[in-house]
Amino acid sequence: MRKTAIAVAMLLVLASAASAADTIKLGGMFPLSGRASDLGITCKQGAELAVKEINAKGGVIGKKFELLSADDKANVQEGVTLSKRYIQKDGVNFLFGVVSSAGSLAVAEVAKQEKVIFMDTVGSTDTLTKEKWNRYTFRAGTCNSQEANSLALYSAKKYPKLTKFYNIGPDYEYGRTMWDIFKAKTKEANPKAEFIGEQWPKLFIPDYTSYINAILQAKPDAVFCTLWGGDLVAFIKQAKPYGVFDKMKWIIATGGDITVAKALAKEMPTGLIVDQRYYFHWPNSKRNQEFVKAYQADYKDYPSGWAAEGYDGVYFLAEAIKKAGSLDTDKVIAALEGLTIDAPRGKSTLRKEDHQLSSDFMVGETVFDKAYPFAIVGKTEVFPADKVLYSIDEWKKAQAGNK
Repeated sequence: MRKTAIAVAMLLVLASAASAADTIKLGGMFPLSGRASDLGITCKQGAELAVKEINAKGGVIGKKFELLSADDKANVQEGVTLSKRYIQKDGVNFLFGVVSSAGSLAVAEVAKQEKVIFMDTVGSTDTLTKEKWNRYTFRAGTCNSQEANSLALYSAKKYPKLTKFYNIGPDYEYGRTMWDIFKAKTKEANPKAEFIGEQWPKLFIPDYTSYINAILQAKPDAVFCTLWGGDLVAFIKQAKPYGVFDKMKWIIATGGDITVAKALAKEMPTGLIVDQRYYFHWPNSKRNQEFVKAYQADYKDYPSGWAAEGYDGVYFLAEAIKKAGSLDTDKVIAALEGLTIDAPRGKSTLRKEDHQLSSDFMVGETVFDKAYPFAIVGKTEVFPADKVLYSIDEWKKAQAGNK
C-alpha cells in the first residue's frame, strides 16, 4: 500500500514538472482593489485576452502561456514581495504588469537582481528606461515624455494665449516627473509661459477641497493635472460644483481614460485637453478593430488604454520567444531589443537601446458623441514618437551620468 502511495506521489510530481515545462509563466501584478483597480483590472483583462489568443493558436515554441495574477494594491513593497515570491516559489519566466511608476522602479530592481525579464505595462516614469535602465526591464506602454510633451505641444499650438500654468498631481514619481517634463516643453514652445504654483496631494485621499480652493485663489490660465483613475474621478466630482472647469483651461494627462469617462458619464466636463495611451476608435485599422471586437466579446466593454498595454506586453513576449526559439533569458532579451509588432495602437517598437516602447501618441479634447453614453476624445492630433519621446542621445547622457 505504501509503495503504491509513493508511486502515485512520484507520478504527480513528474506530471507537475512536465506541465511546468510546457508552460510559459507570467507573474502578473495589478492593483485589483481600491481606487487604482480600474487600471489594474483592465490591464489584466487585456493580458488575459492576448494569452487566450496565443494559446488558441498553439502557444509559442510548443508551450502555452499561463498568467498568474495578484493584487499589488499599487503598493511598492507589495510589488517587491510579489516579485520575489513569483520568482522563488512559483518559478515564473517573466515578471509582468505594474501600474504605479514607483512600483515599476522597485520591481525592476528585483528583476535586475534575479536576472529575470520584467515587462512593465502601465507604470510610465522615464526613469525606468532612462536613469534607472537595466537590461532585464522592458516597457510595453508609453512613457512620461511621450505623454507630457504631446500635451504641452498640443496646448501651445491650439491655445497660445495660455501663459500662467498651475499644477496638481500625485505626490510621487509619476506626478513630479510629468510636471517637470511638461514645464520644460511648454517653456520651449512658449517662452512667455509662467508656472505660478503646484499642489501635491497624496494618492487616494478622500477630500480635495483645500486644493481646489488654492487653484481658485491662484487664478491660472491653465491647470496641468496628473491625477488618475479613481483619484481623478473623485477630484472632478468634487471640483465641478466650484466652476473651475469653466474658469480656466484644464490639461489632464490620462483624462481620456475610458474608465474615468464611464465613471463620470454626463458629469465629465467638455473641452478638457486630454490623452489616453490608446483609444478604441484610434487608429481606425483592421488590427485595432479586431482587438476591440475580441475584447468586447469577452468583457462586454470597450478596451481601455491599460487593457491595450497589457495586451501588447504579452504579444511582445510571445514574438520575442518565437524569434529566440527559446526561453533562455539572454536570447529573449536580444529578441526583444528592436522588436516591432503590429499592435492595436499601430506599429510599435521596443527600442534596442533603452527598451522603451516607441509609437505614435494622440491628444485631443473631451467631447460628447451621440454614439456613446460617455465622453470621448475628439479634436485630436497625433504626435509621431520621434517628436515627443526622449532621444537616444538623451538616454546615453543619462547612462553616462550614472557611471
